[in-house]
Amino acid sequence: MESYHDYAIKDGKLIGKYDEMYQKFEDPWVQSTQPNRYSRTIAIMNIKRFGIKNIIEYGCGLGYYAEWIYKETGVIPKSIDISPTAILRAKEKFPNLNFEVGNILDMHLLKNKDQVDCILLADIMWYILDDLKNINQKLLKNFRGKYLINNFVTYRDGVQKYGREFFTSTKEFIHYMPFKLVG
Repeated sequence: MESYHDYAIKDGKLIGKYDEMYQKFEDPWVQSTQPNRYSRTIAIMNIKRFGIKNIIEYGCGLGYYAEWIYKETGVIPKSIDISPTAILRAKEKFPNLNFEVGNILDMHLLKNKDQVDCILLADIMWYILDDLKNINQKLLKNFRGKYLINNFVTYRDGVQKYGREFFTSTKEFIHYMPFKLVG
């Protein structure tokens, strides 16, 4: 039986066919039920704690996390996803929010990027690993805000094989990133 995972990572290799995935599957990653509630709750707590008002969310998918952020904080993130299908569906579900098609590699092209307080990577780390060095360089050059929030789910033994050459734990991730990370 075909799985939405097969369009993202399969047999330890990045596939990256996200738009096809959203065309074939109604709710990949069970986004409607907020599958990573713990990490997302902590992110929302930090948005409140640090008074973050201007967020760019990369990897917004169907928009459920953006809606949750809005309901909990009153902040409407600028929510970006690489899949036009996901963005179309997010706009239909949550017309009061701000969604657009884009790629994290094009962050330097964003309007008003100097006004952004926070970049939020919404469970996309596994899918940007191959470009992470380039992304970090672009963040260091283009991002003037104070906060980078990464909803990072660590490897489960025997399950996640892709990306082990980068890091296998949160501690290794923190060491890898060129930023001071706040928990």
